[in-house]
Amino acid sequence: MKTNYTLHTHTIGFDGRNTVAEMIEAARAGGFKTIGFSNHFIVHPAIKKSKMYEYAVRGGYSNIYSASADEAIAKFSAHYGEVRDLREKYPDMNILCGMEMDWFQYPEWIDAVNYAVTRLNPDYVIGAMHFIDRGADGVLNVHDIKNADVRESGRLLREYYQNLMRLAEFDWRPMGFRFNWVAHFDLPRKMGLHYDDMEAAALKTLALNGMPIEINTALMGNRNYGPLGTRARKIRQITAAGVPVLVSDDAHDISRIGANFGVVEKLVNTGHFYNDFNKLKQKIGIRSR
Repeated sequence: MKTNYTLHTHTIGFDGRNTVAEMIEAARAGGFKTIGFSNHFIVHPAIKKSKMYEYAVRGGYSNIYSASADEAIAKFSAHYGEVRDLREKYPDMNILCGMEMDWFQYPEWIDAVNYAVTRLNPDYVIGAMHFIDRGADGVLNVHDIKNADVRESGRLLREYYQNLMRLAEFDWRPMGFRFNWVAHFDLPRKMGLHYDDMEAAALKTLALNGMPIEINTALMGNRNYGPLGTRARKIRQITAAGVPVLVSDDAHDISRIGANFGVVEKLVNTGHFYNDFNKLKQKIGIRSR
């Protein structure tokens, strides 16, 4: 039942700690046949005014934030060029160009996304929700929810899950684009934030829209998710809802590639779990090189 792909990875130049070549070498050494690079595509005109941007500058990963589609395209064009050049060096590996795209709702965002996806032509796009778009009030990160007072925190958490449901419902296929799957479905739990009713409603919306969910193995040791048995029940809840499931390591360095995949593979025993890349790409529309 061994998973033969790793599709959620990050590299130097964004917020990863290893080069593209180093990540490929590590995946290859780990027995993987497919690796995809999915650096952050976060485009919002006010993103550099967010609190998280200050931390990103200090941490050296501010490159993940872009104030315009053109700014993001320039970064990804250079990155994709490097990835595609390395395909010749590793003919035994299926090497893909993806992105982890944060969903926003400012009026120009859809046009910006369509423009960028058309120009960059990624093999897949992961939908993500790290931020809440407050319009004129700015952009809040999920960490900001934790730091708000109790009443405001509850309101923001509800808004987070409502936006996650909008992400699942949005379909730009007439323009040639739809998210292939959603990452960090239960990201607020990482900060110890729980809103079970809204989480259940979001899960139902994902199921109704056939939006796959990734199980992020990087968070297996996070105490806010509870013991492994609790995590197993959550995974079974997702698959029981009929939502397709894939495993990801969210690897920001070579040591995380494939980490804890075996744990998830033991927890999930269902026809909705896709551990083989060829079956996965047919199910959710990933392009394979």
